Parts: sequence; structure tokens; C-alpha cells
Amino acid sequence: MRLAPEAHLLPRAMHAVREALRLDRPDAGALSAMRENEWPGLLQWCDRRQITLLLHELHAARLPSEVAEQMAAARDRYDIRYARLQRDLCEIDDALGSAGIEFVLLKGMSHAPDLTPDPRLRAQGDIDLWFAADSIEPAVEALRRLGYRSSKQGHDHGRHLPPMVRPHSWKWRGDLFDPKMPIHVEPHFRLWDSRAEGIAMPDESAFWDRRTVRQFDGRPFSVLCAQDLLGFAALHFLLHLLHGDLPLQRGWEIARFLDRHAADDAFWLQRQSLHSGSLRLLENVAFAIVLLWFHGEVHASVQEEMRALPAGVRLWLEHYGLSPFDRWSRPNKDELWLHLALVHSLPRRVGIVLRRLFPTRLDRKGGLVARAAHHRRTFTPTVCGALRWAWLNWQNARASGSFAPR
Repeated sequence: MRLAPEAHLLPRAMHAVREALRLDRPDAGALSAMRENEWPGLLQWCDRRQITLLLHELHAARLPSEVAEQMAAARDRYDIRYARLQRDLCEIDDALGSAGIEFVLLKGMSHAPDLTPDPRLRAQGDIDLWFAADSIEPAVEALRRLGYRSSKQGHDHGRHLPPMVRPHSWKWRGDLFDPKMPIHVEPHFRLWDSRAEGIAMPDESAFWDRRTVRQFDGRPFSVLCAQDLLGFAALHFLLHLLHGDLPLQRGWEIARFLDRHAADDAFWLQRQSLHSGSLRLLENVAFAIVLLWFHGEVHASVQEEMRALPAGVRLWLEHYGLSPFDRWSRPNKDELWLHLALVHSLPRRVGIVLRRLFPTRLDRKGGLVARAAHHRRTFTPTVCGALRWAWLNWQNARASGSFAPR
């Protein structure tokens, strides 16, 4: 099959994927009915959302044979890459352990089995490690001794240093499952950048203090405790969504966790004691979105908290909750209105709007020209969306008898 640009995809293709990933009634009917010429672009889209391997695991029998074979081949290539990830992680663990440097393993295999049934289904790209503030420099030096160097691409984003990678001559050829793709290491010094996002985050030191040890292939690693793992996953999902991404695989994992723990009273009672109200609010926003996308069950206490979400968030869910799936046919930045609904400082709101309308950093994957073209296409729809959002808020305030929703 010849790859087709994602821009040629129709909304029904993305929604067909979403329906196939539903937790209550997964339906691959629309997916299996896709035309042959639609699959190349959709496969590319699925690859970039890290759900190709998951779709194959769940629905291989319902997919066209050629598509299923391509997915299986991608799984075989990723299995080789995953073995490399494991080897490199063990080598890094040995080096950091010898230097007496503690770290918490983030994302990747740490999400299995609580969030994903098999770590190989995540199509992990990098190795993410969280260090205490006073350990970040010694950790970077230890990585340098292993041959890692700071990549020229990427920024710290206020959460992690630029990714580190060993020197290589590898070139990108369009295969996200390439076994030879260099493995980057991201040294994190915090989990959330409150200043950049304009949304306050409670003290992260409690996450560090509650870290626990899990065995991966017989080897112990420090990871976040179950409640913090879910909380971090929700924050990471929200971060990507607010920056204009469609974190589909992350969303499915969270929805799956909620569904599997819907009757676990002890887990949710402990979450209430460990996580502050402000943190649970952000988590509940993520929970409400993924349940809208993938359905499934949720604990009664979470249902109650979601019903108490700020009016602006509930308004966004009602009118824009599925708009990230329509971005390829209707350019939009509708996630901006959700971001503004979570920020209460006017100067920070203004800063967020200016950053999204007139971005100064266009060096993300895809290149300067492509990113600039994207922002040009979305500028007018975003301005028109601002007028609609203001109208919806006014109507909502009028109906509720309040001056302005929060």
C-alpha cells in the first residue's frame, strides 16, 4: 500500500477507530467496512496515535487481511525495538545504581498491567526517567558516561531536559516501528509545569515519597504508586490534549483503568485521601473526556466528582468533546476553550491565547513550514471559535442565572 496523507482522512475513519476501541460495546464494523484506498492514510494516523498494535490485538480477525498483515509486521519490528529498550534501560539502571542515583520509571512498561495489558502494545518511543531536583545533573553526567548526548532537537518544556541519545547515522524513513530507530532518554525533573500551563499543580514531592517498587522481567524498578500512576497518566493526557494533540492511546488506557476499577471502593477511597481537590479536578477532566470517547464504567465517587466539574468544562464537553477527532477535516484549536476554562487568571488566559494564535516555537516534528502552514489554516477557525465560545458561555450563564461560568 502507498501511504496517503492524513489530511485526506474523513472524520468517519477516526470515529470508526474510536468505536472499535469502546470498552462497553467495541464495534469494528465501520472499521472493517473501510475502503481499500482509505487504509493507508488511516494506518499512518493510527501509527502516530500509538494504537496500531492495540487495534491489531483487539480486532485482527475483523480487519482486511492485508491490513492485519501490515499490523502484524509492525508488531514484529516493534518486538525487536522493545528488546532494545529493555536492554538499554537495564544498562542505564546499572549505571545510575552504581552512582547511587535514584529515579522513577515513567510511562512505557511502567503502565503495564494497570493501564495496558501488555507493555508491547504501547509502542514506547523513549525511556522516561524522573529524578529528584538535586540528582538531575549527576544523572545527566552518568548518561554521558554511557555515551548519551543531548539531542539538538526538542526543548525541556519546563518538565524535562532535552532528550539524550547516543551518536548515530540512522535516518528517518517513515517507519515508527523501525527496530534501528535510536532510543532517546528523557531526564525529567518535574511532572507538570504549572507556570507554562497556567494551571497550578500540588507539590510533586508526595508523588516521589509514595513511589513503590515493581518487578519487570525479574528486575526491580521504582515506579509511581497506583493512584499516582493514574493521576500522572491523566495529567499527561491532558497536557497533550491542551497542546493540540490527540492522545488516543493514553486516553484508552485511562478509560480501561476506570472500567476495570469501577467497583474498587478501596482504591478510590485512598485516592481521595492522597490527592488534593485541585489535583482530582484535573484528573476528573481527563476522566470525563476519555469516558466520552470510549465509554465504560466508572466508580460512583468519580461520577459524583465529574458532575461537579466547573460549568465551563461541562460546556466544553457537551459542544467540543469529540472535536479533536474532526481536526483533519475541520482545522480547529477547540482544546483552547477547555484550557481557558481551567485557568482563572486573566493575564495567564491572555498569554495562552497569544501563544496558541501566534506561536513562536514551530520546531516540532513536521518542520517549520508544515507547522506554520497548520497555524495559518487554524487561525481563522480559532477566531470564529472564540466568538462561538463566548456566545455559548453567555447562553449558559443566562440559563443558570450566573454572570459567567467558571
